[in-house]
Amino acid sequence: MTHTDSESLTKEETEKALSNMMKQGITVQVKLTFTESIFLVGFALLLGAPNTVIGILAAIPSMAQLLQIPAVYLITKVGSRRRLNLITQIGNRLAILTMVAIPILSTGESGLILLVGVVAVQALFTALGSPSWNSWLRDLVPVEELGRFFSKRMALSGIVAVVASLVGGAFVGIWSSSSLFIQLRAYSFLFFIAFLAGMSAIFYTVSTPEPPTIVSQKSTRFSDLVARPFEDSNFRNLLWFSAAWSFSTGLAAPFFAVYLLSEDYLSLGMPLATVLTALTQLVSIMFYRFWGRYTDRFSNKTILRVAVPLFLVGTFLWTFSRVAAGLSLLIPLLVFVHLLTGFSAAGVNLTSGTIGLKLAPRGESAAYLAARGTVMAVAGAIAPILGGVLSDFFANRELFFSITFTDPGGAIVIHTYHVGGLDFLFLISAIIGIFALHRLSLVKETGEVDERVVLEAIAAETRRNVKNISTVDGLRHTFQVPVETTRKIVKRRRGRPKKSRAESSSDTTEARPEVQ
Repeated sequence: MTHTDSESLTKEETEKALSNMMKQGITVQVKLTFTESIFLVGFALLLGAPNTVIGILAAIPSMAQLLQIPAVYLITKVGSRRRLNLITQIGNRLAILTMVAIPILSTGESGLILLVGVVAVQALFTALGSPSWNSWLRDLVPVEELGRFFSKRMALSGIVAVVASLVGGAFVGIWSSSSLFIQLRAYSFLFFIAFLAGMSAIFYTVSTPEPPTIVSQKSTRFSDLVARPFEDSNFRNLLWFSAAWSFSTGLAAPFFAVYLLSEDYLSLGMPLATVLTALTQLVSIMFYRFWGRYTDRFSNKTILRVAVPLFLVGTFLWTFSRVAAGLSLLIPLLVFVHLLTGFSAAGVNLTSGTIGLKLAPRGESAAYLAARGTVMAVAGAIAPILGGVLSDFFANRELFFSITFTDPGGAIVIHTYHVGGLDFLFLISAIIGIFALHRLSLVKETGEVDERVVLEAIAAETRRNVKNISTVDGLRHTFQVPVETTRKIVKRRRGRPKKSRAESSSDTTEARPEVQ
């Protein structure tokens, strides 16, 4: 279906669109889980990738995002955002299909080069489709429902990510003692599942009604449209925060999996590593609804000012792994770090994307969001590459803090803090994150309150939840979103009437709109 500028979506069309976007998010999550993060790192390590290549693989998606501003021009040329997304998603999926064939085509250094090329092609098509995708969502989801919609979408996607991570990790673990070729083929199978899930996502995308594009009343040159986000002082502050935060996370995040899997560090193996990753995702799922409720009640910025410091603490705690290993406390520390990261990441992921959607003016959202995507791309591209270089630089360097007691009979030395190798990256990342938090304080958003108000509200709710956590009703409250959504899907398949819009809006939401 095609709409002219004078048309608008009916209530039924909007409900269908939101429903399709939920399903699309679930299928895309399967694709992302098997082609990115820990599985991509594990595959690259089997091919013999050094830390520098790991950094390049992590930087490629960010570098490709530099195409977002030119991609805004494509929207005006193609006309239909849905048509443009169809083209870019098909290109992305064909690149994944090539990824499946890498173990057959080549291994070793040539296989690594091919892997880098395939990841680059995937990222290129994703970047070209992102502005139209973001603009589409901006016009589709009512502003007052952004928090609920995206937290619900992220919660459902998170459940799928947990299941996919555990199943994929167990599957790869089965073949861990086999030959290198067999291990690589195990990853190929996961990539093929990702391809099938990606094709399913295309179906939901093309069957989603597209709202009419809201165009600014003034005739504006393309160069002026691109420059306007940088001239908006408040949005420019958001750009500073986005760049600093992207650099902070990009410096450390790609190497968490290396830290868990590499023989030079913890060497935990893929099954245990995916269990820890799934733990983070599971905790995030449980708290998306929690953060989404506070986002709509207060503001995105306020939630960020609470969640970001917690996330930085989690990053900093990675540097205590060596000390914890010496005290036989490594696994408890890693579990705590992943719990804290999952809790805080739910708030950060939910609000960091939504605040850009909220501050971007209607009619110019594609240009504003593309500008934000571009500055994040520059920072996110530099950070992993620099991280790879720094990891090699710090590989043979260590820093000790110790307490020494001496007496005539000798000396007692107690090592209180010890960092080396990748630990330095995590420490630097946390310091840069503190700077990002400072830049966030300069952003103005309607409805923001002092973060102490949120902390008090969280403390009050926590006290209530502690009283009910062991009850059946308390557990039902925690998992209300996935259970209710599953029940609705079952009802529709049985031919029962759908719920009204009012009933649907009482559920919760998601927020990484740039993923397609």
